[in-house]
Amino acid sequence: DQTTFSDNGTSLVFSGEHANDNGLTTFFNLDLDGFDTTESGSGFQGEDSFGDVDEGSVGVRGAFGEVVVGSDIGVYDNYADFGDIEWIGDRTSFSNGDVSDVVQYNNTVGAVDFTLQAQIGDDTGTEAEESTSLGFGASVDLGEVTLSGAYEDGGNTADEEAIYGVGAMANLGGVDLTVGYEADNADANSIDKIVLNAAYTIDAVTLTGSMQNVSYDENPAGEDDDSFTELNLSVAYSMTDQVTLWAETVREDRQNDAGDYNAVGLYYAW
Repeated sequence: DQTTFSDNGTSLVFSGEHANDNGLTTFFNLDLDGFDTTESGSGFQGEDSFGDVDEGSVGVRGAFGEVVVGSDIGVYDNYADFGDIEWIGDRTSFSNGDVSDVVQYNNTVGAVDFTLQAQIGDDTGTEAEESTSLGFGASVDLGEVTLSGAYEDGGNTADEEAIYGVGAMANLGGVDLTVGYEADNADANSIDKIVLNAAYTIDAVTLTGSMQNVSYDENPAGEDDDSFTELNLSVAYSMTDQVTLWAETVREDRQNDAGDYNAVGLYYAW
């Protein structure tokens, strides 16, 4: 067992927009990452060292919808990464998170919110057959239930593997429930996930539980099984509108308890 103290991801975000007389709104977003609790761990240490740009984009919005160019959250991460609820940690996920070199179109039509996204260029430094990856994500608000899903064809990745997921969200008796199915069609070892999340808030305290069943085509390296039940339990206390104290435990059902952890932390945003 090992105890560590570290920065869990600090960002400095600049954003702004301008409403023009012609009815169009132009906007930008710049999300800087690379900060750390120690000087040696930070990406900002002098004029020859730079932090990471997590997201950087410009766009235009109007009656036609919204067009964004730059780097932004991937459609899969936005619409279908149902199991990504940990404060820290890395339960099985094949979402690519933020993506670069993006041209995307967003719109809301009635109860349907959707995004079309094209990531231009090879994402791996290797020769993929396609130079562009296409993705589509959407959510539909049906009142009592919200449906959400996404598909990315992975055309600019080394394996050109598609990822997709569909899910449903609802509130039953004050409990926020999510059930989802996710799949990664990797040639080497495809993965299917079934995710179930539940969250309940009492005053300033939110209790969250998540279980995902992860099934591989073949046993992963170092494991004697091809199916795992990964658990997450957490409690978060909103001390103020800006400060949240949290604690969580994760069990990944692997050999020798690999990946299991207990953690406490503080989240501050303004």
